[in-house]
Amino acid sequence: MSNIHGIQPPIAPRPIDATDAISAGNAKVMPPSISDVIEISDVAKLAAKISELPPVRTELVERVKAEIVAGTYDTSEKMNITADRIMDELFG
Repeated sequence: MSNIHGIQPPIAPRPIDATDAISAGNAKVMPPSISDVIEISDVAKLAAKISELPPVRTELVERVKAEIVAGTYDTSEKMNITADRIMDELFG
């Protein structure tokens, strides 16, 4: 038959301190440093760039659409301005 020795007193809880060195024989082993890493996805980067864009000038877009439909948008003056701007952009 087994012996029952009664209720044993509880052992008091002790805090865990992860920054303490751990003894391994004569050498002390330090726990690895803990660091957080944040990775931002390409989609999130694109969304951030999109949020920085200026607002769409809806009135201008609608006016240009109407001019295109009416056939009055493409004028030689606008083409010359566009060509000049492209040349300035490319060749400074």
